[in-house]
Amino acid sequence: MIIGFLKQTARIVERGIPFYGIAGNHETPRLRTTTAALEYANMVGAYFAHGFDVEYEPVELGGANVTLALVPHGAVGDRQVVVTPDRNADVNIMVTHGTVPGLKVGGHELGEVDLPNRVLSGDFDYVALGHYHYFHEHKKNTYYAGATERFGFGEVDSEPGFAILTFSEGGVEIEHVPVETRPMIDLPKINATDMTGADLTEVVRERAEARDLDGAIVRQKVVDAPRALAGEMDRALLRELKRRCLNYSLEVTETGTIEAPGEGPEASFGSLEEEFKAFVGARRESGELAPAFAGEFLEKGLSYLKAAGGGERP
Repeated sequence: MIIGFLKQTARIVERGIPFYGIAGNHETPRLRTTTAALEYANMVGAYFAHGFDVEYEPVELGGANVTLALVPHGAVGDRQVVVTPDRNADVNIMVTHGTVPGLKVGGHELGEVDLPNRVLSGDFDYVALGHYHYFHEHKKNTYYAGATERFGFGEVDSEPGFAILTFSEGGVEIEHVPVETRPMIDLPKINATDMTGADLTEVVRERAEARDLDGAIVRQKVVDAPRALAGEMDRALLRELKRRCLNYSLEVTETGTIEAPGEGPEASFGSLEEEFKAFVGARRESGELAPAFAGEFLEKGLSYLKAAGGGERP
C-alpha cells in the first residue's frame, strides 16, 4: 500500500505540482520518539508535517507568495498551540485535522480530536480541514474537502471527490469535483423471523437480482435470524455473489442479539481483543467459519494476543 502511495505521489511531483499534507489521527506516531510512514513521501519530493508542532511552508505559485500553516493531528492537542498567518504572504492557507465545533459525526474513533476555536480563529484566506469524509462547509472559507474514496458503509451516501480553490481579490471560490469510485451498495435489510435457510436464500437472491452488483462493494444485513440460520443457506449462491462483487458481506444478527450500531463517517474501534471477537463472531454467524473451527480459532487467537501484550509466546 505504501509503495502505491509513493508511486502516485511521485506522478504529481514530477509534473512540477507542489505536494504538501499533514498527518491525521491514523498517521500520527503514537510515540514522539518514532516517526511516521508519511516521512517516506519526502523521498519523492512531497512534504508532510507529521510531528507535534505547527510548521510554516512558503510556496511560490503563479507569481503569488503563499504560506501554508501545516497543523498536524499531533499539534492540535497542544493546549498552548497558536497558529498565525504570515503577514508578508499574498495568500495564507491553514491545513489541519479534526472535528470543528457544531459538526455532528455519528460515532467516534480512536484518537479523534475536536478542533478548538483558538486554532480556527486566525485570519487565514482559507482553512483546509481533514477527518470528516464528506464535502462540508464550516464557514465561507473553511471546508472539509471530503475523501476521494468511501471507507465504510457509514459513507454509502457520500460523493467522493476533491476541492479546487480559486483565489482573487474578492476572496476564495471553492468547487467540489466528484471522482468516479467503486460502487458501494447497502441492500435493504432482511428480517428473517420464522425463515428457513431456503427462505433466506431466496430473499437474498431477490435482493441481489434487483441491483447491478458486479464489481461493487455490497452489504446485506439480516436481522432476527433463528440460530445458525446462515449455515443453512445455499453456499453456491454466496460463492457466486462473492465472485461477482469486489466484496460481498452478509451480516447476520440472530434473534435476541442487539444489532451492531450503524457506522459513522469513519469506523470506531474497541480493544484489539474486542475487535478480534467481533471478527470471528461475525464470520461464524455468516457461515464463513464452521462453529467448531471458530471456537478453536477464537481461543488460540485470544491467547496469542494476551501473550503478545505480556511479551510471551504461548
